[in-house]
Amino acid sequence: MRKVSVSVALGLCAVSAALLGGAGLVACSSLSRSGDDGGSFAPEDSSGERPPPEGSWGNGAGGGAGAPSDEAQPDPPPEPGEEDAGAAPAFTCEGLDESQPVVLYLSADDSNSMSSPVHARELLRAGMAPWPSSLRTYEFLNYYRIAYAPPEEGEIRVEPQIEAGDEAGTYTLQIGVRSVDPPSPRRPIAITFVLDTSGSMAGEPMEREKATVRAVAASLSEGDVVNMVTWNTTNSVVLSGHVVNGPDDPTLLAAAESLSADGGTDLESGLKVGYALAEEHYAEGRINRVILVSDGGANVGVTSADLIALHAEDADKEAIYLVGVGTGPAVSYNDALMDVVTDKGRGAYVYLDDVDEAFHMFRDRFDEVMEVAARGVQVELTLPWYFKMEKYFGEEYSTNAEEIEPQHLAPGDAMIFNQLVRGCDAGVIKDEDTLTVRARWQAPFTYEPKEVTREVTLAELTGGSKEQLVKGKAIVAYAEALKAGTSEALRAARERVIAANPGGDPELDEIAELIALHPSY
Repeated sequence: MRKVSVSVALGLCAVSAALLGGAGLVACSSLSRSGDDGGSFAPEDSSGERPPPEGSWGNGAGGGAGAPSDEAQPDPPPEPGEEDAGAAPAFTCEGLDESQPVVLYLSADDSNSMSSPVHARELLRAGMAPWPSSLRTYEFLNYYRIAYAPPEEGEIRVEPQIEAGDEAGTYTLQIGVRSVDPPSPRRPIAITFVLDTSGSMAGEPMEREKATVRAVAASLSEGDVVNMVTWNTTNSVVLSGHVVNGPDDPTLLAAAESLSADGGTDLESGLKVGYALAEEHYAEGRINRVILVSDGGANVGVTSADLIALHAEDADKEAIYLVGVGTGPAVSYNDALMDVVTDKGRGAYVYLDDVDEAFHMFRDRFDEVMEVAARGVQVELTLPWYFKMEKYFGEEYSTNAEEIEPQHLAPGDAMIFNQLVRGCDAGVIKDEDTLTVRARWQAPFTYEPKEVTREVTLAELTGGSKEQLVKGKAIVAYAEALKAGTSEALRAARERVIAANPGGDPELDEIAELIALHPSY
């Protein structure tokens, strides 16, 4: 979800993009990641800019739907002082203060933001290349599972790992921030479905929408509450305050089966009715969620965006979060709608490339999508004075904590921060120097402020385990190769994925298979 590290303008820009279509997105593309003027901070150039809202996101070898113009995809802005310098100057130790460590604040987005890798998978399986601007590397790290050991109850675990790069003085650094496993039984839940039944949902999108309801039904327990409103040209309340009798409640399954596609789109009134139902049946102590399912064809107006934000404004307390579900189809799908509403609503964002994915996300990973284990997680990284961030594969980072919005962490899940760091001179790097990771958060129910710190020497890190880092690097290589779209990058990424998978990890097996389907492979 989009954060506020540039300014309030970024949030307004996201809404404008959804309202104005391509023009709004072109305007948004001129905004860069914010950063200090210090030499150790460089804006991320893999920020996952939004794709154009009209036309295809895929770029097939056979002349599929078109890509946006060059004007809509400007190059990232230069670093301060580089405007006339051409290539970036070499990073040296000159002017650095040896007494001042480098302190950075990191965001990888909420750990349950996971749409773009699944959207990419559907395009690749259709023989099309995903448009690079639709790919957000941090969502690949969220979607594919990197296994870290759970912490003690009530805590989170911080696990840094490092590996030296091919060039002297460069390192890949990965930080895993792992939550506790989900409780059993889970808390009661109240769910309000806001379902797109406009004519564009006919066919596979409608089948995926129905599957979402069935998958949620399979995960419910006796006493859980369900509301349902459908929206097309008008809206219709299908269920209000329905108390289910357990998994696969017959009334809920029948409501899913009755869904059909027809008419235009009136998201505004559908959301208003949906949130009214959610408020009417809100209960303290329950998980309260609105689930918006759509093919992305609607626009979200300012009123709708404000409505969503209003109900999530206590997003660091127990509020009504919005979960966005994109149904495709992949070629015409535009995630500007879901990007805005899940940003405002502080909930998960998932994409379904088939019916089975609905059950994967809303049955197998139900707690991860719906629940919060740690609220408002802020991660602070302190590096020795001679390091700078060379490339960051998360959502954003800054030397100013106020520019990075804290994120929620789901149960049984991990935030993954993967980055390349560079020393100003390999000769000044000392094994005994320390790296510190500090995570601050709030307990999910008491909102008690909590903190954990991990300080470790570079020698301990370089000699330590790299198990999770190896998979993380493979996932990053996959996402970045899709952005590059060249045969060389794709083949190198596939080699890395295969090398990282001696034990037959099914997720890495899938990634290797998908890379080979790219039209440029």
